[in-house]
Amino acid sequence: MAKTLDGDAIFGRTSSQGRSLQMVGVVRLALGLTALLGAIIFLEGTSWDIQWHTFLGRDRTLIPPHIMMLSGVAISGVSGLLAVVLESVWARRNSQMAQNGTSFASIFSGSLGAYVVGFAALDAAVAFPLDAYWHALYGIDVAIWAPFHVMFVAGMGIVALGAAYMLASASNVTSSIRLRLAARSGVVIALATMLAIFTLLLFDSLSEQRSINLGFAFLDFFPLLAGLLTTFVLVAAAYALPWRWSATAVAGVYMLLAGIMALYVQPATDWLVGVERLTYRRAHPLTAVVAMEWFIAPLLAAILIDLVMRRARRKQWLSGKQALFLTLASLVSMLPIMALRPTFFVILLVALGVAGTIVSFVPGVLATYAGMRLGRNIGESISNLER
Repeated sequence: MAKTLDGDAIFGRTSSQGRSLQMVGVVRLALGLTALLGAIIFLEGTSWDIQWHTFLGRDRTLIPPHIMMLSGVAISGVSGLLAVVLESVWARRNSQMAQNGTSFASIFSGSLGAYVVGFAALDAAVAFPLDAYWHALYGIDVAIWAPFHVMFVAGMGIVALGAAYMLASASNVTSSIRLRLAARSGVVIALATMLAIFTLLLFDSLSEQRSINLGFAFLDFFPLLAGLLTTFVLVAAAYALPWRWSATAVAGVYMLLAGIMALYVQPATDWLVGVERLTYRRAHPLTAVVAMEWFIAPLLAAILIDLVMRRARRKQWLSGKQALFLTLASLVSMLPIMALRPTFFVILLVALGVAGTIVSFVPGVLATYAGMRLGRNIGESISNLER
């Protein structure tokens, strides 16, 4: 009888632990999706902001596009903070739950992604007043590569990565098939959002003012940045998710986000111009500037990456061979193939010439390889996080 009672006690503890982990998974899913929502709001607000500054200029700090961007930062930051606070309280009451989280400073416990979201959102929040001070000192500019613009955009890109970690962790700790599917779908959207936010940093790299004159040729930074960032995200998706077309799914959502920009940014700008009683300083397009210049090379690279991953798993390729073919498949991401100007990359290559193409694309190949290695490491860590 004692043995039976002892077995029932063990069963009861196991059942209780399972319910606790299920609750942790639900919380991580809900707050991870909320943090992701903040990153998407920031992305769409930034697209609106670029449209506003390009065709009207900067008139004051708290214009609606800026408020939308700051709202995205606030939503993400509060989500990360709330996730850490809740799990820290739970971990103090249940030592078993602490084993499925990441400890920080021997005080806090939570998903690694929640820490990433919180610190990255804080980085973006700090960047905004610093950027306002920068403009007060040095005047108004619309360059994305201004120091605190980069800090702002990169911070929110990392927020999206943190959301992917939170959602993957939710998938790993839950036993519910529905919750796991929802969490993995969220990882796809989070990685696509990160790629979209990082894409904002690529536009200035095509500007002649941002290239370096080496005397015998111009060094263009687009191949290096596009190869690094695009490959990193898509390869991470291929390793993080157990789906055949995971990288392609990320690229598809990436294109969908651009479609949302195309639908709302110009009507929103027209509305705000009327409300503010302003006029355009020059002719504007019928859609968002960002959406018009969106790149489709990531979609091509994603398809090739998924094909390589599928064959590598089927044939059980060695790590070195797989890395080589993933890098080769990702090289197409270095070409600035735009959705509405698909032949623009030809114009760029002609403008750079043979010497400029070599000095621009050779570092791009090295950066693509680095992005592949980083993406593989991040993807594997996402897949195995906090099981």
